Amino acid sequence: MLRIATFWVLLLAAAAGWPQTDDTTELESASQLVFSGAGLPPVSADWQPTRLPFRGIDVEPDVWQQAVEEGAIWLRFRIERPTQSPNISLLLWRYNHSVTVYFNRVEIAGNAYREGRLTTAWNRPLLANIDDDQWLPGANEVLIRLNVTEWGGLLAPPLLGNKAELQQIQEQRLFQQVDINRILLAFAFSMGLFTLGLWVIRRSDTVYLWFSGICFAWATGAAHTVILYNPLSYDIWLPVVHSAMDLTIFFLYGFIGRLARARRPARERLFFAWTLAACIAHALMPAQLFWYSAYLAHLVGVTVLLILIGRVSVIAWRRREPEAVILSVAIVGQIMLFLTNAFQMFFEGGSGWDGTLVYAHFGIPVLLLIFAAVLLHRFTQALTVAESLNRELENKVEVSRQIIAKSFEERRLLEMKQATEQERQKIYRDLHDDVGSRLLSMIHASDDQKVGNMARSTLESLRQAVSRANTPDQLLEDMLHDINEESALRLQGAGHLVDWHQPNLMPALMLPSLVAFNINRIMKELVSNIIRHAQAHAVKIDIDISDDSLVISITDDGVGFGANNMTSRSEGNGLSNLRARAVEIDAQIDWQSTPHGTRTRLVLHELSQLMDKSMPESPPL
Repeated sequence: MLRIATFWVLLLAAAAGWPQTDDTTELESASQLVFSGAGLPPVSADWQPTRLPFRGIDVEPDVWQQAVEEGAIWLRFRIERPTQSPNISLLLWRYNHSVTVYFNRVEIAGNAYREGRLTTAWNRPLLANIDDDQWLPGANEVLIRLNVTEWGGLLAPPLLGNKAELQQIQEQRLFQQVDINRILLAFAFSMGLFTLGLWVIRRSDTVYLWFSGICFAWATGAAHTVILYNPLSYDIWLPVVHSAMDLTIFFLYGFIGRLARARRPARERLFFAWTLAACIAHALMPAQLFWYSAYLAHLVGVTVLLILIGRVSVIAWRRREPEAVILSVAIVGQIMLFLTNAFQMFFEGGSGWDGTLVYAHFGIPVLLLIFAAVLLHRFTQALTVAESLNRELENKVEVSRQIIAKSFEERRLLEMKQATEQERQKIYRDLHDDVGSRLLSMIHASDDQKVGNMARSTLESLRQAVSRANTPDQLLEDMLHDINEESALRLQGAGHLVDWHQPNLMPALMLPSLVAFNINRIMKELVSNIIRHAQAHAVKIDIDISDDSLVISITDDGVGFGANNMTSRSEGNGLSNLRARAVEIDAQIDWQSTPHGTRTRLVLHELSQLMDKSMPESPPL
């Protein structure tokens, strides 16, 4: 980067001007004439005094119209023979379109002229050497035939001085105005091809395509500074050059909007329509109005670009993005050079316009260099991010591989457990169908009450075992719904009023089959006791879930345990069974009984730990 910066510093230093000694004189005073005859204009013609730089827009309209019709205007200078240095030359360092130079009526230099393709020699200094024997005593005459068209004509003050010094200035001017532009043109074209290739590789990243558009559009306009003969007729070539300038501004607009993430498609489409209209106007505008129309179009484009730069600067400040700030500053600097150049050309009589034009011209390649550096930095960051993402992806692939391996192992264990469960269910069914039918036959066939009771007890135990085996893991909400439905059906069928309360939102908890079975059996037993012994009118059931615990409270308005000596019988039969079932699932059950009713409270703690004891989760997909 240091070498690149040094190269650009040297280019700008070369563009700063040339050394001019005291022996070099600018010819500013002259006479002008429109001559329609053949050969050279006579000395006695009606020459009108003028001062240089000569510009077509400064000439009287009728005189200029006549010059356009004749195709040329003549300028005459009177110079004295130098007293010291021979080897005198005349340097025409800026003119438009082509010239022929005569010294004392003898042609000494000129540009070739091609019909239909005006010679655009404005960037190529012309050195006219004066032989020592051509000098006359006293005043000598220099005639310059300046070819002009309706598009304009221009001649900067020629330099008169020592041939060696003027050759040095000419070489420096050629380097400044032609050779450097060729380097910049090659640079812009190469960058355009490079970023176009990047866009072909990364079609989704259109910022590279817009940068290519900037490079190619600017290169088309910059070609005007290095060619000697127009590739097209002037009335076509000049609109093409200025259309390329407007397209450069449009591509800048789109590029910055995408790079700074400040693009607004509707405004971009509107600006494209304006740019297209400006290009059409360049092609159709009469020559007399062309320059005003062209620079007005450029000014509108620059204004729109400035508005975007202002918005991007605000965004860059908010986001703390230094790249966007650098781009904004660089583009604002280039725009200021362009506006200064336009102001000096149209409002200051052309003074200083040439130097400003050079710097403004160099500004775009500097912008391209800055843009290229930003894109290179962005591309480097993208590669870094891609490498980081690739490493993360490799890590994730390894983690996924381990998860999949674990998943297959869990699935294998689950399938084994399911197969075991299915086999157990089959065994229970066989026991129920075979042993159950035999016990039932014993109950009906035996006359011994003790044997019958034993058979009934054995049959009940068998049925409970089968029922427990057939109870799957169950959602808490589903279990409570089943209990509510069965309890209400039995109590209301026995003439009781039922009041059930539970939270509106229930947690999605899956209860193990053992827990669901025992809670269900406890609730059935409690409802049976209320129906058989409580002599109650109303029953209230409250469900509460808090602090990782399930609390079920059943309250009736019956006679309590004391009536009809039910305490001993209940404690000896049903209540002990209820306690046993509660202990089996690590729950607590207690009673509060009065002559006005009984309240039973079942508490199941640590629901989340119970979840871990249920069926294992399905392995992740």
